Amino acid sequence: MKMKKVLIVTASFYPQNSPRSFRATELAKELGRQGHQVIILTKENEFDYSDFEMKYSCKVRSELVINKYNPSLFMTRRSLFRRIIDRFLYQFFLYPEIEISVTIYKLLTKAEESFDLIISIAKPYAVHIGCALAKKRNRNLTETWVADCGDPFTLCKSNIYDFPFYIKYLEKFLFRQATYITLPVRSAMEAYFQEFRPKMRIIPQGFNFSEIKLSEDPVNNPYPTFCYAGALYRNTRDPRNLLDYLSTLDIKYKFIVYTTTYELVEPYQEKMNGKLEIRKPIPREKLLFVLSKMDFLVNIDNVYKEQVPSKIIDYAIAGRPILNIEPQTTDYKNIHSFLNGDYSAQLKIDNINDYDISLVVKKFLELTE
Repeated sequence: MKMKKVLIVTASFYPQNSPRSFRATELAKELGRQGHQVIILTKENEFDYSDFEMKYSCKVRSELVINKYNPSLFMTRRSLFRRIIDRFLYQFFLYPEIEISVTIYKLLTKAEESFDLIISIAKPYAVHIGCALAKKRNRNLTETWVADCGDPFTLCKSNIYDFPFYIKYLEKFLFRQATYITLPVRSAMEAYFQEFRPKMRIIPQGFNFSEIKLSEDPVNNPYPTFCYAGALYRNTRDPRNLLDYLSTLDIKYKFIVYTTTYELVEPYQEKMNGKLEIRKPIPREKLLFVLSKMDFLVNIDNVYKEQVPSKIIDYAIAGRPILNIEPQTTDYKNIHSFLNGDYSAQLKIDNINDYDISLVVKKFLELTE
């Protein structure tokens, strides 16, 4: 395959610690390693990318000037009035995310160069909207635009509100402009408009296994020590049933939670008498090493199966048994078994090699053929 000129458009990129950032960063690194010409267009920030660019043979353009957009907007504590205003602006106008669309559109419509492949990564979907508008205006921009979707948009069942009808038309507009729509799992197809099924391709999250360092020491914790890492959401990825049960147990254990959405777990710290430890997220490579030292790992499943937590692959790479928790029908017997070292009901991951980043990049490049 000849070398390609690839543009990755993303609101999240290294060193940000998020699934969308990991997706964009791993793609960029592997494309650069393979010798392709790679440009990443991402948010304006103060990070010095010179070492990253030299190491991975790519160019990072942090030129998306966004004044109001904050990816953790709805995870922070705000006054009731502020929450109402923010929710109204987002639900009816996609504000402030729509700022990203405007800046992407302005930059790409003025672009004099063309690309063999453009990969835009959502969330937010405003990234796709900007690319769709630019592609419609600048016909020479690319022959192949791939809209990569980690989570659904207007048909997402975990939304606590419905978008107005015109936002759904906006979603249809952007997908009509896309050459392909990529999803991480096949079950996610149910959360998109059926008319776009012919454009959909399944390409999972990718990882460079050679860069991963795990603990080589045998796991030998003095009492059951287990961990959850990732965001938590009320009613959709909700830990409270699990925490309520754990707080009743009169045994020694340590439950470590890495999260930025700590509101659901913080009230349990005193109740669990020091057995619950809440930590701030750490870089993924460091997290994998920590996970590999746990007795087992906890996955709190989404209520809606169209969305599959990407952390499951991280867990599988860490090589520790996975306790899968269904938020609404928690299996307390299985939790008890794990605490006693019986992992026979652990969650199984089929063929971890499918997530090798070289295979993932190959699937994206094949879309240009």
